[in-house]
Amino acid sequence: MSRRRVLLGAMLLDLAVSPLFAWDVFTASLQRDLGAGPTALTSVFSVGLAAFTTGVLVGGRIADSIAPRRMALVAAVGTVAGLLGSAAAASVLVMVLAFGIVLGGTTGLGYATAVRVAGTFTTGRGLALGLVVSAYAIGTAILAPVAAALLDGLGRSWTFVLLAAVLGILLVVAAVLLPAEAATAPTVETGHDDRRTPRGQVAALWLAFGLGSAPALAAFARAGPLAGSTAAAAAAVTLLNVGNFVGRLVAGPASDRWGRRATLHANSALLVVACIPLAAGVDGPPALVALFLLGTQYGALSTLTPAAVSDVVPTQRFGAVYGRVFSGWGIAGLLAPVVASAIAAVTGFGIVYAGFIVVAAVSWLCVALYARSARDGRAPTR
Repeated sequence: MSRRRVLLGAMLLDLAVSPLFAWDVFTASLQRDLGAGPTALTSVFSVGLAAFTTGVLVGGRIADSIAPRRMALVAAVGTVAGLLGSAAAASVLVMVLAFGIVLGGTTGLGYATAVRVAGTFTTGRGLALGLVVSAYAIGTAILAPVAAALLDGLGRSWTFVLLAAVLGILLVVAAVLLPAEAATAPTVETGHDDRRTPRGQVAALWLAFGLGSAPALAAFARAGPLAGSTAAAAAAVTLLNVGNFVGRLVAGPASDRWGRRATLHANSALLVVACIPLAAGVDGPPALVALFLLGTQYGALSTLTPAAVSDVVPTQRFGAVYGRVFSGWGIAGLLAPVVASAIAAVTGFGIVYAGFIVVAAVSWLCVALYARSARDGRAPTR
């Protein structure tokens, strides 16, 4: 099976399992239909985020031994079932079960499968991972405005039904393009198949991913106040997401060219630089620039982390190990927005991001610990 076909299948898979992060588009309609308050509906997304993280953790391990095509079909069934359940839901509890648990968990499994496919490429791994994780960001960016338009014209139930049909078809197409057998051959670039998984490096990456994601995850939740006004919230959110996409797309090929270690260090430096203006309490254009840089750093880290994992673990264990590393992101996603908002309510966001500079420094230290003995992911010279 050709490399381009497999890569296209992985990109379609990641694009189609992205509805979880378009959740905010559905909340106004669900408040009207279910008579639920925003706090109750927030629980749906919180459960979905936890289920997504669990799906990546469990799905990565399963994907090490199950063919990507079968995994994509499982993701298709779960995604369609979760969306149809959301269409029929008459209570918040049913939304928690359908959108939160079923959709969140199966889309996490699909994400893990797509990343594993790209992470086991023997050449151009950074580029492949960059394209695949960028597809996830593109999926949310496309889905959100489309769903908003459908909600206005069709209402909540038919919007979820139509999304189920379209995403189900995309996932079946992705399954056809993906391999029918699991990748079990040794990874040519690392040659680590006869060694144990390096626990110290994996732990360092787990911490670097969680701590390095926390400042951006907090910013996604409170972009308006960070930009200085509610009027600037839309621009702030847009710049965060544009930066997220740019970082995901650029970091992978950059790490193939200049090495994973150098790119990870540069990304850590970028995190510190992005946090400094926010810690100083700037607003207006300087704050928007800082938020764009923060989104870029976050997107780049989302690509560089699986690439770094793939450089030090055997192909046969990549999915399981990456799932464990990804749980660091899940914990940050659950805690960072809540803790940052609680502290900011008392002290303001300047103090919060001064604290995040310390977090960024610790994350950078973890990158250095990983890089001390990791094989670099630089593409071989010819």
